[in-house]
Amino acid sequence: MKTVVYYFSATGNSLYVAKYLQAALDDAELRSIPEELFHGRFDAAADCVGFVFPMHCMGLPMQVESFMERLMIAGSPYIFAIATCGAPYIGQPFIDAETILAAKGQRLCASWYVRLVSNYLPLGDIPAEWRINIRARLAERKLKKIAAAVKDRNPHGTWQLLRKLCRRIHENWKEARQTLDEKFRCNTDICTSCGLCERVCPTRNISRPDGFPVWQHRCVNCLGCLHICPVKAIDYGEKSKGRRRYRHKTVMQKELLHDFSGERADAGKPPIGKSAS
Repeated sequence: MKTVVYYFSATGNSLYVAKYLQAALDDAELRSIPEELFHGRFDAAADCVGFVFPMHCMGLPMQVESFMERLMIAGSPYIFAIATCGAPYIGQPFIDAETILAAKGQRLCASWYVRLVSNYLPLGDIPAEWRINIRARLAERKLKKIAAAVKDRNPHGTWQLLRKLCRRIHENWKEARQTLDEKFRCNTDICTSCGLCERVCPTRNISRPDGFPVWQHRCVNCLGCLHICPVKAIDYGEKSKGRRRYRHKTVMQKELLHDFSGERADAGKPPIGKSAS
């Protein structure tokens, strides 16, 4: 029996969940969705297949959606999905996942929200440490139940409220994908040119021709570059200024950096988040 857990994580919440499941399940292997996309690895040969991701603008992250569409799933495995978020139940990530899987002749057997901390600073500051700790304890309690359900291959559904509204918001967000990074600004007076923003970006959207980040308009709005900057040189518009940065306390900085060494599997094709022109 083999379990493969695919994850997408910018600030560590979803990686924490994936690592928890790996420890709880005897046979689980973790695979980074951005790296699988880059290297063109789309074969999920496993008895159990899981997806762990943050909810982006009420739905699936763009790279997660693209990866799921390309993934080849053999047989009839137990498939589950977990969405980490700051506010659960309002959204439609699992509906989108179900639609993608149905087109492959597969079905989503179980789905859960896990409430942790939203990293989307334009909508609000990072909560106080005591509130983060409470959410962490509640999340761990829920993850114990999730791990037990996955072990036993139990079905599980969850609420997805305001679906029509969430779908409109999510579709409008995806249509604006080429302008999503226009609000990023780097304060070159304090930037140390450490390169972490470039290495954390899941779409290789950041170049540094003069040492400072320049965004290339294929952003997926994960805000990983903003949160990983050690001197807070990066902001997203005016609302993120002065607000705290975040990384899950159990995840090390280096675990969020991507390995994009070697040749890209889809060389010559438009990158994820940027359409052909």
